[in-house]
Amino acid sequence: MWGIGERLHLTADDRLWLAVSLFWGLGCENALFAVWSHGACIVLQEHFDAGEALGLIEAERCTVFYGTPNMTLALVEHPDCAGRDLSSLRTGATLGSPEQIRRLVDLGASEICQVYGLTETYGNCALNDAHDSVLRRTESIGKPLPGNDIVIADMATGQLLPQGETGEIRLKGYVTPGYYKDPEKTAEAFDEEGYFCTGDLGFYDAEGYLYFRGRTKEMIKTGGINVSPAEIEEALIGHSAVELAYVVGLKDARRDEIVAAVIVAREEIEAEELLALCRETLAAYKVPRRLKFVTHADLPLTSTGKLQKNRLKELFE
Repeated sequence: MWGIGERLHLTADDRLWLAVSLFWGLGCENALFAVWSHGACIVLQEHFDAGEALGLIEAERCTVFYGTPNMTLALVEHPDCAGRDLSSLRTGATLGSPEQIRRLVDLGASEICQVYGLTETYGNCALNDAHDSVLRRTESIGKPLPGNDIVIADMATGQLLPQGETGEIRLKGYVTPGYYKDPEKTAEAFDEEGYFCTGDLGFYDAEGYLYFRGRTKEMIKTGGINVSPAEIEEALIGHSAVELAYVVGLKDARRDEIVAAVIVAREEIEAEELLALCRETLAAYKVPRRLKFVTHADLPLTSTGKLQKNRLKELFE
C-alpha cells in the first residue's frame, strides 16, 4: 500500500474522495491504506450518488479520485457537472479501457493511474506512476510494485518470453500461500519455479511497462485457431464512433465458436463500416461475425461496477 501511494505521489496534503465499496480491493487494500500510510485525509461518501459526489469533491477540495468507469460516467453525465469546480483533482487509481480512463483525465484527474491485480496478489501488484505520460497511463498497467517479480511465460512450456511477446502473467512476491483447504488447487496455481499463474495474458514493452491482453479463459477458439479478444477490441475502438468494444465467443456448430462484439457507440454507425475496418487490419478469422449495439445501461455490472464479461453472451440471446 505504501508503494501505491509512492506511485501516486501522495502527501499529507492530499484529500481522497472515497465512495468505492470498502469490502472490495480497490477501496480497501488500495485506496484506504495507500492514503493512510501517507498521512492524507479521507472524505468518505457512504453511498455513491453522482450529484452528492460532485458537491463533496468541490467543497472538500479533494485531490485523489478512486472509482470505477461507471462512476466516472455518472459524474460526467450529471447535470451539475459543468457547474462544479473540480480543479482540485489530481491523481488516483482506476481501471478500464483507455477511453474510459481518458474520460477521467478530462474530468480533472490529470494524473490518474491504472492499477492491476488479483485477489491472490493482495489486490494489487502493478501500477502506473502518476508522472508517466497520459498514453502510458491509459494503454499500459504500469510496472510491478516493489516486492513483486512479474514475468511473461509461455502457457504450454513455462519458458519466459521476450519483450513484445504475449503470454501468461506470472508472479512471485506478495502472493497468497494457497487456497484454503484445497491443496490440489494450490498446486495447480503455481509453476515449477514457484510463480503464481494468474490466468491473465500480457506483455512487456522495451521500457519495462506491462500491458494487459485479457484472460486465458476469454480466448476464443474458432475453426481450431485461438483468437485474443483484446486485439479485435483495439481494432474496433480505433473507429472514432466507437466508445467501448467487448469481444466474446459464441457457440457455433461448424466453427466451435464465432467471434462476436458488443459495441457502445458515441454516434450512429453502420455495422458494415466497422466490419470493413476490421477486414483492413485483422486476419479474416478474427473479423466479428456478429455485432450487438448497446448502451452503457445494457452492460452487466457487478455491485462494485466491474464489467461481468462472462455475461455479455446473454446480450446475443
